[in-house]
Amino acid sequence: MKTKKQSGGFFAVLQKVGKSLMLPVSVLPAAGLMVALSRIIEQLAGPELLASNAVLDVFVKVLFSGGLIVFENLPLIFAVGVAIGFTAGEAVSGLAAVVGYVVLIKVLDIMSLAQNLVDPINMGVFSGIIIGIIAAKIYQRYYKTKLHPVLGFFEGKRLVPILMVVVSILLGVVLGFIWPPIQNGINALGQMAIDAEIFGFRLGGAIYAFGNRALIPTGLHHVFKTPFTTQFGTFVAADGQTYVGEIARFFAGDPTAGAITAAEYPLKIFGLPAAALAIYLRALPKNKKAIGGVMLTAALTSIITGITEPIEFAFMFVAPILYVVHISLAFVGGLLMNLFQVRLTETFTSSLIDYAVSITTGNAGNPWALLPVGLVIGTLYFLAFYYLIKKLDLKTPGRDVEEGAKAAVPVTEKAVEVLKALGTEKNIVAIDACITRLRLEVRDTKKVDKNRLKALGSPGVLEVGTSGIQVIFGTEAEGLKDEIKVLMENPETVKLVEKTSLEDEHRAVATGQETLMAAPVKGQMLDLKEVPDALFSEKMIGDGFAMDPMEGIVVSPVKGELAHIFDTNHALAFITESGLEVLLHIGIDTVKMEGRGFKRLATPGQKVDIGTPLMEVDWALVKEEAKSSITEVVVTNMDVVKDMNILREGMVEPGLEVLSVRQ
Repeated sequence: MKTKKQSGGFFAVLQKVGKSLMLPVSVLPAAGLMVALSRIIEQLAGPELLASNAVLDVFVKVLFSGGLIVFENLPLIFAVGVAIGFTAGEAVSGLAAVVGYVVLIKVLDIMSLAQNLVDPINMGVFSGIIIGIIAAKIYQRYYKTKLHPVLGFFEGKRLVPILMVVVSILLGVVLGFIWPPIQNGINALGQMAIDAEIFGFRLGGAIYAFGNRALIPTGLHHVFKTPFTTQFGTFVAADGQTYVGEIARFFAGDPTAGAITAAEYPLKIFGLPAAALAIYLRALPKNKKAIGGVMLTAALTSIITGITEPIEFAFMFVAPILYVVHISLAFVGGLLMNLFQVRLTETFTSSLIDYAVSITTGNAGNPWALLPVGLVIGTLYFLAFYYLIKKLDLKTPGRDVEEGAKAAVPVTEKAVEVLKALGTEKNIVAIDACITRLRLEVRDTKKVDKNRLKALGSPGVLEVGTSGIQVIFGTEAEGLKDEIKVLMENPETVKLVEKTSLEDEHRAVATGQETLMAAPVKGQMLDLKEVPDALFSEKMIGDGFAMDPMEGIVVSPVKGELAHIFDTNHALAFITESGLEVLLHIGIDTVKMEGRGFKRLATPGQKVDIGTPLMEVDWALVKEEAKSSITEVVVTNMDVVKDMNILREGMVEPGLEVLSVRQ
């Protein structure tokens, strides 16, 4: 059992590293385009015009250097990205990573001189990744640390960068001894991959493409490709600057760079779109229209952006034999690109956009060969998929006789349904997202309803390690993650959405009448936009008003039925006589108090009038333990509301009418 847990933990860390790299990697396309644009202008203008026009010459140099500097500083960018990724966006961890990185690099320089090394220690992006992880761990452990009052200024978050300096010095000394042999091994491994050949055929690109595709199901392909693109190979430019890795070397003008990164262009621009066409043609006639739209979108996504998961997860699990074919043809594609000595780079991932960027830099090698290689690979993909789907009766999308349409759920309601399919918030330990997938750590993978997730539009759900779950949702993954996080922090929203959907059919809402709502507590009236919680400030679940409470018992803001009191007593739901659904939410993040400081004075199902006592609240405790004591009153079924008007501002007493709602 111990080994199993450690294995799951290791995979979880690697997944998180892979996801965290998405933020810094997203900077590369912009930097690459700057370099490409500078090269285009330089070629169009010519040396004579540049020599005679100082402004244009400076502009070209600024564009080129401004883009290239990003690649020169990838380790630092990775350090910040990983630290922020591991701490859910905490800026202090990013600052600690910057401090730690500059200290580490200086110590490594000193260690290189002390050992009289011919080649200075250069950890490349590994230094950034290691520093980023350490900065995140130090932040998570010490950001709330209290010190002696004399040192009080340095406690809490200020302590994190200080500790990072100490740790980075020690780390630099240790790595100064152990990294040189590791560096030699990495260089040798990279050179082996680049120089590997069989019967005279270069295998570097084939190994790169095969490994990337083979690791897609685990989500670790980002970890695999990073050493190739940012670590393997060095190039010393004319100005003496050293560039490391395929991407940086390519943009710096290395005539040998790009052989590895060219490998995946055939499968992304030709191969997988051809597979999508085969899947569409083999779909049952009644499903072709729906499947056609899905496959066309997935194919265009692969061609234009290089994001392949929407196609891959359409067949990865339902037809594993096709995935074996896929990674095999990826190997062949890389082999052919090396055979034709094609050199192309990637800024984000091999795509039509990156193909154009590669050509405009002026450093591409035989880019024209992509067309014949791509046509061969595309043909092989199509024939293999088209034949095997029919021959083996593979249940690719559109071939299941009982396959129904995807559940049509509005995005907010969809987030609720996805959360339920994941086993509710109680089953989720951590949630994040990369470009195309939700990445989760769950308590029990058996509670995840994979069939329901697929019905909600996910082409694939996979388990990683003992507790990792990845759900493919394409480019909407990031938005779903944000909404699910809001729902996890406010569980009552799930129940309100469910309650609304169940009662809408049975309740006839009165129209043309006015409902008056009152202040639930003594305090200052506030606009919802002032609430420090996006759920309310952005009116995600409804509109109404907020209050900064001063003191006293919480009373009913409406006349009707007290439909529900949440277990932690921090929120109550009402149904008014006119059919309005109203949520009274006491404080922000008070759900985490688990009922402490709240005493019920009413019971669910009870008929209430404006001013009926509901809850006794320890406001001092709320202000101490919760994010805020600000209390909200919102109408959640806004579809029946024509307009609402605030009747009072400033300080108000409990039971005083403050809002008019007209249906």
